[in-house]
Amino acid sequence: MAEYYFDIETYSPGEKPNPETDKIISIQFQRMDLETGRPIGDLIILKEWESSEEKIVKNFYDIFFREGLDIWNFVMVGNNLNFDFEFLILKFEKYLGKKLSSKDLHCIRPHFDIKPFLVMLNGGNFKGASLDKFTKKNQNGRAIKDYYQNKEYSKIEDYIKNETESFLEFLQKIISNKNKLLE
Repeated sequence: MAEYYFDIETYSPGEKPNPETDKIISIQFQRMDLETGRPIGDLIILKEWESSEEKIVKNFYDIFFREGLDIWNFVMVGNNLNFDFEFLILKFEKYLGKKLSSKDLHCIRPHFDIKPFLVMLNGGNFKGASLDKFTKKNQNGRAIKDYYQNKEYSKIEDYIKNETESFLEFLQKIISNKNKLLE
């Protein structure tokens, strides 16, 4: 089994994200050990601004979703994966003609989402249940829109690196406390 930290960054010209009209501007993933929460490989960032949304979506699909690949070769580990899955489903159909359902990503493909832990720590509230509230992540994703519009791509990459480190740190805390849950 191969577990990967997984996330996307998106650009929305509107106020609220809309997978049908917004675009994926980065897809990032890093091989990790789910028993420890520690990274095994380098953080890979597929960047739309260096090619196109279509190319990064196709590249990601070719790496991890191609036909015949065992679903256990890429177990997504992330935060609020439902958001990412909605975008992937629409973009795979748009660029590859692959019609996946939410069942294909939510039920059939193994994954692990930390969002429920953040919600519990936030008193059961979804609003405000974010990594920047419970880790050293120094900002939320709202800054991405301005960075992208201003072509400050290095700031987007710095944000992604900080978010990845914060995610892994939080995951390591969950893992290190699992024995308390088993008592």
